[in-house]
Amino acid sequence: MEKKILFSDLDGTLLNDQKEIESGTKEAIDEMLKQGHLFAICTGRPLASARAVAQQFGLERKGCYIAAYNGGVLYDPSQDHVISYASVPLEAVRRMFLETERAGLYMHTYDRKDDTVLTLRATSETDAYTGHTRLPLRTALDMPQQLTQAPAKMIVASLDSHERLVNFQKENAAWTEGVLNSFFSCEQFLEYCPAGISKGAAVEGLCKYLGLSVEASVSAGDERNDIAMLKAAGIGAAPRNAHAAAKEAADYLCERDHNEGAVGELIRRFFLEAGV
Repeated sequence: MEKKILFSDLDGTLLNDQKEIESGTKEAIDEMLKQGHLFAICTGRPLASARAVAQQFGLERKGCYIAAYNGGVLYDPSQDHVISYASVPLEAVRRMFLETERAGLYMHTYDRKDDTVLTLRATSETDAYTGHTRLPLRTALDMPQQLTQAPAKMIVASLDSHERLVNFQKENAAWTEGVLNSFFSCEQFLEYCPAGISKGAAVEGLCKYLGLSVEASVSAGDERNDIAMLKAAGIGAAPRNAHAAAKEAADYLCERDHNEGAVGELIRRFFLEAGV
């Protein structure tokens, strides 16, 4: 049997609207691990938030891995080992705070030690994000000056205008080129990671670390920040609820959505020997 690895996004893919894993999918994950395959959470969430999900659903055991921060951090939970950590240069973080203030947009970054959300002031965007990730928050108007360690990523957010984020991305393209990689994880969140970092890079990096060929990987994701992962993996799959751009990038379109167990469908189709 060829050992394979599944890279799965969390929100909108592995997790349903209640932020749980559909029972049939959980059974399929348990069976694929039993058969010797590997499973990796591949998420835009910070490592602390991804670890909480892994712990909740028993995905910290041997054979399970985490790619957090859109691939910026690779982590082996069974060994409590950070495999790699890519960071945004501090000067880029400080400039992004300045540019978002000028544009009247919200921005946050993270404390490298514990993934605390760091921002200038709390807003409705802060509430939406911390309520979703359940991460602690610290605010300070001099936050850019307080930063001493380079973080893994930044998020620029607007709950009421996707167009403002699109315009911001375009207006800041010149100085971010070669320094930052940007993409949308949803209509409200524009994410900035270090140049060269993406979920696709996570597929390649973790496969190399594990001694697997990229062709032995399968990925599942529903949003635009998943596109690089869908293209990089041997097989890229999108749940029925996926954004049109993710579906276009996928090799396989699931019949089920994230509430119905799309990842379980994928595992039964490409991993389990019984294929049922």
